[in-house]
Amino acid sequence: MAKIGRNELCFCGSGKKYKKCCLNKNQSDSHSVKNRDELDVLMEKGQSLLQKNETAKACDTWLKLWDKLKSRFKPEFRDVSQAETIFSGCELIYNWCQDLEMELGNAGTENTIYYQKRIAYCEEFCLLFPDSNESIMHNMKRAIAESHFALGNFDEGNNCFKKLVELYPGNVWSYIAWGDMYLWPMNKKYNPDYERAEQIYKMALEMNIEGKKDLIDRLNELEKKRAQNA
Repeated sequence: MAKIGRNELCFCGSGKKYKKCCLNKNQSDSHSVKNRDELDVLMEKGQSLLQKNETAKACDTWLKLWDKLKSRFKPEFRDVSQAETIFSGCELIYNWCQDLEMELGNAGTENTIYYQKRIAYCEEFCLLFPDSNESIMHNMKRAIAESHFALGNFDEGNNCFKKLVELYPGNVWSYIAWGDMYLWPMNKKYNPDYERAEQIYKMALEMNIEGKKDLIDRLNELEKKRAQNA
């Protein structure tokens, strides 16, 4: 059977995502643990921990997997999709790398050390796979910027978002994510800064880029929050 990502629809036709349906069944039916690749075992262990809502432990497991994967990456791998050849499990490396970034962010809400780990992981990913498609590179770089804000490193977070805007000037979510850091601070020690959020949203609104409806929605939400807290 060809590889299928955990977030894709299951091949059995249930209409559920593969990770919620036949993933565990296939892994237990097709392999015994002792005969499976060590990487596949770590992949499954992390997924099992996530299903138990043990996000931090899942991230620790997957970071071990990431370290082991790196020893198999080849210098000519500059796009993460090229790394599929070194992993024999059911998961797609392309999808899993994005899942790890997301779960590190979730773990960070409970323990800020995972925001630091998220930054380190995403920076390493970008160095290893600079030719990956724009979508995943944008997400990784945005995660770095957001994590700095979550840690209270506003200067570094702003610098990261400025670089993101320069790299992807036509991506409206560069601006939306940046403004959101002020409208909905990730670090609860800080209050919303409506003026700064509005400034960033309007910066994008003045440009001829797609997604203006999303910007207008953000500005409307900003006005509601400002009125509520007046």
